[in-house]
Amino acid sequence: MGLTSAMNTAVFGITYNQRQLDVTATNIANADTVGYSKKTISANVFFDGSGNVAGMNAAEVRRIVDEQIQTDYFNSLADTNYSRQISNFTDRLDDIFGTLDDKSNLTSLAGELASSLSILVNDPGNYAAQSDVIAVADAFARELNASYQQITDLRQEADHALASQTDSVNGLLGSIEDIDAAIRDAAQSGISTVDMEDERDRLVEQLSGYLDVDISKGANETLFIQTADGQQLYADNKASTLSFSQTHSLQPGESGNSVYVTTPGGTTFDLISGSRSGVIVATAELRDDILLEAQAQLDTIAAEVSLAFSNVTVESTAVTVGLDDGFDLDVSALQSGNTITVEYTDTSGAAQTVTLVGVDDPALLPLDNSATPNPDDTVFGIDISSGTPATYIADIITALGATGLQVSNNGSDELRVLGDTGGPTTVESLTADVTVTANSDQGLGLAIFVDSRDAPELFTDALEDGGQRIGYANAISVNPDLLADSALLVNYQTTPSANTANDPARVKYLSEAMTTATTYYDPGSGIGTSSSPFQGTVLDFVNQTVAFQGNQAEDAATYADSKEALTMNLAIRYEESYAVDLDAELAFMVQLENAYAANARVMQTINELFDELLNIV
Repeated sequence: MGLTSAMNTAVFGITYNQRQLDVTATNIANADTVGYSKKTISANVFFDGSGNVAGMNAAEVRRIVDEQIQTDYFNSLADTNYSRQISNFTDRLDDIFGTLDDKSNLTSLAGELASSLSILVNDPGNYAAQSDVIAVADAFARELNASYQQITDLRQEADHALASQTDSVNGLLGSIEDIDAAIRDAAQSGISTVDMEDERDRLVEQLSGYLDVDISKGANETLFIQTADGQQLYADNKASTLSFSQTHSLQPGESGNSVYVTTPGGTTFDLISGSRSGVIVATAELRDDILLEAQAQLDTIAAEVSLAFSNVTVESTAVTVGLDDGFDLDVSALQSGNTITVEYTDTSGAAQTVTLVGVDDPALLPLDNSATPNPDDTVFGIDISSGTPATYIADIITALGATGLQVSNNGSDELRVLGDTGGPTTVESLTADVTVTANSDQGLGLAIFVDSRDAPELFTDALEDGGQRIGYANAISVNPDLLADSALLVNYQTTPSANTANDPARVKYLSEAMTTATTYYDPGSGIGTSSSPFQGTVLDFVNQTVAFQGNQAEDAATYADSKEALTMNLAIRYEESYAVDLDAELAFMVQLENAYAANARVMQTINELFDELLNIV
């Protein structure tokens, strides 16, 4: 190697060492700066035709980041923020429902109501015992009201959070657009972009907590960001715009507005439906699914406890016409939401059940089988808006036309259903389940609870206007007649003669309605499924609902903990992949200083040799 080549090598070495020293010093100075990634110098050496060093480019500064770990970490942030948001809200929801051991929750109050009725059975005329039943019923209704309102407040909170989250994502996309433009311009000008890339990574990290985004790089190291299903959020250095309109009064049973995205090209899409995870998705799911389901559970409790007390079974009368047996049934008491049940054996010998549901709005017809929770019945809607039993029966004749049964008006505007020995079909039972409209002389049922949304009115589970059941838990209240006269708990008959003040018949009926009578419950409340709905007493369903909320909160917390543990592990690995090791950098600086000194000595030696050569000449 000639002296000139050696001199060039030493000069280039010193230049490279100085650049490395500058970068290393910057690494050390920013060792504690959040999001700062370790930097290093990339050197390219050029040789002449004789193999001597002719030049070196040591201007490119590179970041040390493990991009695979970074991608995994960013993806995990969406799942973690999603699960933590669900866990936070379901924990608060569980507090609203209380625990099975809580003395002031729905379970305890329902148990107290059943207990107070049981006590009254033993002493029906006791005014204090009557008053206790009414007081507990009032507390139970108020707890339903309060719980429903608290869940409504949670829904409004989630709706408000969606607005804030939408603004935050817009802000992040705007910041990414700005810094991406700076990175593009710097790259085109040959200026280092590593510090700007660190800042951009911090913005993308925040964005990943809101949505499960797919991120890739385009020309000049600029980004391309899309949703989980491939919809564009950011491309060609242009950010899409998110929009969200708050729903200031979320109505029972109704979802709120979604978050929409408009791309720079004018295309609009639903962000929630196009994403799978992230805090925005969790918040929308809470508002429109989990919290709505909780309200539906309260509505179901309110509806079923009301119907258990106020509905009575209208029995039919056995009748034989020729060779065919069947029943006659008075259908005049049928109201919207009330039902008639026909159980029969068809021509193949299989047991069948038909449920006829009264409706005042014929636009609701035909009804689907899901109109009742019974998984084994066939449902028909019957228009009762005329108020004329003969018209009801005409519709029933049409509805049951394919059953093989003989259906008719018995001549007294009563429904007659007979088997057919020639079929053969046989009728096993014919009953109606109707809501009493008076406090006496309509059987043992009593409307302890009423619907107070407009003026106090009977709850019949009508299907009109979206269904009387929806939002009922927020409006259930004790019947004002009962508040005025507690003896109605006992007095069920005035003609032809009044029952005695100590007659336990009504109270026993009401007590058994809560603790003994079983029914199917609407699987739309999240308890049970359409093929296997929950079946039990009112008390069973209340207990099941409280347990459901507790289990849901526990499962959500466990899932959130597992996701947080995974994200924490990835965060540590990610930080280790880019973080500055202070000890290693200080040791490297010593090596650079030694290398710098060595190159300086080489230059000094070459300079002395040149001086000697010049002196000789």
